[in-house]
Amino acid sequence: MTSCSFKKVNNKVIANIQAYYQPFQIANKDPNKVAVYFVNNITISIYHTKTVLFQGEHCEQEAKKFFQINNPQLTPPKTSLNYYEPNVIGNDEVGVGDVFGPLVVTSCFIDKNVIPQLKTLGIKDSKKLSDYQIMQIGGQLKKIIPYHSEIIDNQTYNDWYDQYQNSHVIKAIAHNNAIKHLIKKYHCHYRQIIIDQFVNEKKYYEYLAAQPEVINHNVIFVTKGEDKSLAVACSAIISRYLFLESIMKLEYQFQIALPLGASEQVKLLANAYKKQFKPTEYRQFMKIHFNLAKK
Repeated sequence: MTSCSFKKVNNKVIANIQAYYQPFQIANKDPNKVAVYFVNNITISIYHTKTVLFQGEHCEQEAKKFFQINNPQLTPPKTSLNYYEPNVIGNDEVGVGDVFGPLVVTSCFIDKNVIPQLKTLGIKDSKKLSDYQIMQIGGQLKKIIPYHSEIIDNQTYNDWYDQYQNSHVIKAIAHNNAIKHLIKKYHCHYRQIIIDQFVNEKKYYEYLAAQPEVINHNVIFVTKGEDKSLAVACSAIISRYLFLESIMKLEYQFQIALPLGASEQVKLLANAYKKQFKPTEYRQFMKIHFNLAKK
């Protein structure tokens, strides 16, 4: 997404911008922002720090109404990451590749004061941790850091998939909601949001086009984010903790085994459950979009 950012804007210019775009003001629940406007497919955000951000294709044309563009302060998010970067929000999800169980997306905020404690927990890529380690470390993280998790239970996931026919849309909505609720609950004054990339930036925002509020300030998308950001690694661990917890609850509720993953053996078992249970029942513990019918 193209963006133009102007810092330390004087109060008179800000007042002019607010007056000009007043008819186009949209809902804003981000405590970092004074106001948000949307016009001509461009989002204009005014921050308490007196930064004005224009986002969208050809946003520089809109910014020219108030600023000299021959030397704009273009501020693309930085791409070189410090693993222990403080005051960042990290996002990751678990469960989309599993036939059974929910989709869990977690957003967490890491400030500098908690980093020394986190260094003692043995945090690393959640895929390199055993389930026992996940439950141990995840339980501690939930007590230490601000986080919000979106648990998309199987019934909701299946209903959304019926509507969108695309798991990436479901993930995008869940990521955006997790960030939004985290910021609202904890009033996080973040410098950056790091999302473990599952789709390119353009598609991510396309998937969110119909959402009433989209968090897009200082958001970057990073592949293998768990290895590059402590915040993303923490989010992945908490997501997996909650996913495993959900699996255990579903196994108890339906008195069945729900193995992880999407192997042929798992799909065969899912087919057996589809014969054993009514659709209103198995939609509560499996993602029905997996290609099971021919197995």
